[in-house]
Amino acid sequence: MAMFMPNFNLQHDPISTTQNTTQYCHLRSTIEKRNSPFLVSWSFPPPGYVKINTDGSFMPKSGEAGYGVIARDDKGMWLGGFYGRLDTKSTSSLTPELWAIHEALRQVKHCNLKKVIIETDSNEALMLISRAKKVDANHPDHKVIEDCRILLSEVETCLIHTLRQGNNCADQLAKLGRKQSQNSVILDHPPPFMHQWLLADMSHIAYARYPKHAR
Repeated sequence: MAMFMPNFNLQHDPISTTQNTTQYCHLRSTIEKRNSPFLVSWSFPPPGYVKINTDGSFMPKSGEAGYGVIARDDKGMWLGGFYGRLDTKSTSSLTPELWAIHEALRQVKHCNLKKVIIETDSNEALMLISRAKKVDANHPDHKVIEDCRILLSEVETCLIHTLRQGNNCADQLAKLGRKQSQNSVILDHPPPFMHQWLLADMSHIAYARYPKHAR
């Protein structure tokens, strides 16, 4: 995995990370038990917080995978973003999801940020990282999971789960990561095609989600 460090334009005071202040805020929504479709939208972080959305993209037939990361302030304004392509073929969507979280955590540590929420739509990735049980050494993603756990112990971050329909911007960047020829692309400004997605999130545009049994 190529290592790189985007430079988010974050205007927050540095913090001391001498103790583990990480929170595992896994949200279990009972709304999925409904029989009818419901609406999901991206949610603004609390005042003074930065929200970093992450996502992975995976093609089962080719094994090609990429990830995307986007940071926004409490008004939904773009602070920075990046996307990357995995150097090796993946066997599942879990791998790029984990790498997206990993690179987001590295950015939080690098910028010494506080009041950060990292949001992923991968329930499996979140549970593997936040679980106290040691990861089996034979797990294909053992290394990145352990690295994520170490990073989480060094930063002040709330790691939460969202539904896929509330993670569209990160999803768009992850698809770029999978398709590109470069290992990583750092974005100081959003690509033109992202403007509509960012505006939709800022305008509380919601998308329908259907219960699994109703699909």
